[in-house]
Amino acid sequence: MLNAFAAGTREQSAIAVTDGLLRQLDGVLAHEVSNIRSNDLWVMGLADLFSRASSLLSLLGQFLLLLNLQLILFSPVTISWWAILLLIFAPNLSALAQLALSRTREYAADLNAARLTGNPEAPARALARIERVQGGWLERVFLPGRRIPEPSLLRRHPQTEKRIERLRALKPELEGVTRPLWNRDTRPDVDALLGSRVRRVPHWHMNGLWY
Repeated sequence: MLNAFAAGTREQSAIAVTDGLLRQLDGVLAHEVSNIRSNDLWVMGLADLFSRASSLLSLLGQFLLLLNLQLILFSPVTISWWAILLLIFAPNLSALAQLALSRTREYAADLNAARLTGNPEAPARALARIERVQGGWLERVFLPGRRIPEPSLLRRHPQTEKRIERLRALKPELEGVTRPLWNRDTRPDVDALLGSRVRRVPHWHMNGLWY
């Protein structure tokens, strides 16, 4: 599996990286470090809190509406239909706003990672490879080199092509300014550091986790 994620705050944080990613890609850790440095984890946690709160308030409003339905139907009391629609669709609107914020922060983490390492080509290559291997076997058979399209509004991460395009647009800006931390010739021998490859397929366990 090719995956990595960050957790915690700037003062106390951790980055989890799979064995497959360590052996096959570079340029990913800088992205996760940028997420921590920009406090993205706190920002997205706050956005998730607002999203959950809006869902809870929406359910409460709909419950009160049903509770007073008889009063609304058989008395001169009126209620705005716009308010009812807002109650129904508020959680969806909140979720869409959260996804849009996530895409914006991912763009910023990409660019900060390129500036941190001075090498925008490494994260661009990593993104391209992850996009190729993350699809299921049906995609690999029927859509070689492509993925089943996903609506932009429902994506947590921006489209990979746009992320790569933005990263490579930084090349002129970073050329000669900073020296890359490593290149393919000086990259450490990860196989020698980690030993034998992990080949066991993750399995589902009773606690609900896969490992």
